[in-house]
Amino acid sequence: MNFKLEYLLIFLFCSCDNLELPKPNAYLRLDFPSPTYKEIVFENYGTTIELNTASTLVKNIINTTNTNSLTSKSIAYPLINAEIKLEHYNLNKNIKLNDRLKRLNDFTSIHLKKSSNPPKIQEFTNQNKKVYASIINIKGDVTSPSQFYATDSVNNLLIGILNLKSKTKYDSVLPALEYIKKDIYHLIESIKWSDIK
Repeated sequence: MNFKLEYLLIFLFCSCDNLELPKPNAYLRLDFPSPTYKEIVFENYGTTIELNTASTLVKNIINTTNTNSLTSKSIAYPLINAEIKLEHYNLNKNIKLNDRLKRLNDFTSIHLKKSSNPPKIQEFTNQNKKVYASIINIKGDVTSPSQFYATDSVNNLLIGILNLKSKTKYDSVLPALEYIKKDIYHLIESIKWSDIK
């Protein structure tokens, strides 16, 4: 073996000690508090729901319309920078179920145009409590990844829209969305209409 080859081999072995490898993919770790559910009442109607008070702030929204048919609440998630807007309608001849569901469908369609995936729709029915609900989950970088409604199909309609307050990538907010989804499921399962005994 000649001198140059030995020198080259020594150089290669010495330089391999500091071999840099690419960093592995890292995911954001989010720790959310365990949910603590508390009953909340829609004042005008006596309809109740249970909300996660461990990670949310609830406030009433003053409606600018001169109707007693609508009560709104805002459920803020400060840790996630998200909000669920809840609207409770007293169905009557002026506020019809089909009209409100069409408005919700139009709103959902706007967000579906920004997603490359079909929505995931989940149905919920509780005959004893007269709760018939649907949850629409949209994958993709949309500002409203979940919308839902629940109704007794006669007197009451509850519509919920989840809004993300900051522009984010879907993959990065997925753990937060899963946390909120559990709260939405619990909310729907806990509904008690005031006129259903």
